[in-house]
Amino acid sequence: MKLVVNSRVTSGAMGGQQRVAAEILKRLGSAESIAPKRPLSGAKGHLWEQLILPARARGKLLWSPSATGPLACVHQVVTLHDVAFIDTPEFFAAGFGRFYRELIPRLVRRVAKVVTVSEFSRQRIARAFAIDPADIDVIYNGVSDNFRRYSRDEIAQTRAALGLEGRYLLLQATSDRRKNLHRALEAWKAAQDSIPADINLVVVGNLARAHVFGDVGAIAADPRTRLLGLVDEAHMGPLTAGAEAFLFPSIYEGFGLPILEAMACATPVLTSDATATAEIAGSAALLVDPLDVRSIAGGIVKLMTDEGLRVRLRGRGFERAGFFTWDDAASRYRALFARLGWEGEFGWGDRGFAMGRERGTMRKAGIG
Repeated sequence: MKLVVNSRVTSGAMGGQQRVAAEILKRLGSAESIAPKRPLSGAKGHLWEQLILPARARGKLLWSPSATGPLACVHQVVTLHDVAFIDTPEFFAAGFGRFYRELIPRLVRRVAKVVTVSEFSRQRIARAFAIDPADIDVIYNGVSDNFRRYSRDEIAQTRAALGLEGRYLLLQATSDRRKNLHRALEAWKAAQDSIPADINLVVVGNLARAHVFGDVGAIAADPRTRLLGLVDEAHMGPLTAGAEAFLFPSIYEGFGLPILEAMACATPVLTSDATATAEIAGSAALLVDPLDVRSIAGGIVKLMTDEGLRVRLRGRGFERAGFFTWDDAASRYRALFARLGWEGEFGWGDRGFAMGRERGTMRKAGIG
């Protein structure tokens, strides 16, 4: 049986789910990618997915890597990253949340297999849709090659391209209010007087998705804060590697890929002691309460006044990021697709080796 991939989302701006789809897709070998002739979002994208995609996927195994998929395709694997649209409906535009709450429960009960990206998400999906957790596969995400240690010259080139001078903390946030941008900025303001005056804050991320998350609201100007918005992929690795620390105090995550990306750059990480972020970070990050501005501010001050802590977190984080690879994730997907009838370029012996290697590294990391 042939494998086809619902690649509708990969044509949009690169985000966490787009990265998962792109990284696994390029490792699947003989899989066919199916996407609209031109990028489609919102209602048009969902109509294409429900009406056009089923005809093109008929008689094949379909993988839908970004939560949604056609109800008409039963022989389908759906990767559902989280159920934030159920757990935190207040963070989504009303129409978007309503559509997901109508579609996803029906979809996950029809398809051949549901995959998710963390134990936290597995338990939440199982509870939300009355599914046995054992029937949901957890396949952890990996870290892309462009997140790594960078030389001083490479970092300097990115600084020059983005107009950055001096030391900085890096905050990744979007218009998705789960990313906790406003509390993070309040915490930064509260922490500024207690950290060296030459350290600024750089904020990256897409702040223009009001149709999904609603209006992010006004962001107050601050002389020590730079809002860069979306940054080209070529600069994200060096930008992260050049930061004194990476801030990711998100309220709700199904995985938290930016945590590992920063760790792979040997950058100390501050993140949330909540949802999947604590699971993914383990003991390799400084954990704070994302709902408490004082906790976030205290974490920033602690990171920036304790050089020994930063050194320890750099080492622990770099080691932990090494346990999460896209090759291991792809081997798990390939094994799943083979069980469902895909005759891909992946022999049983190779699959057993890859699966065994992944289980061993995950156990060593305390995440599987």
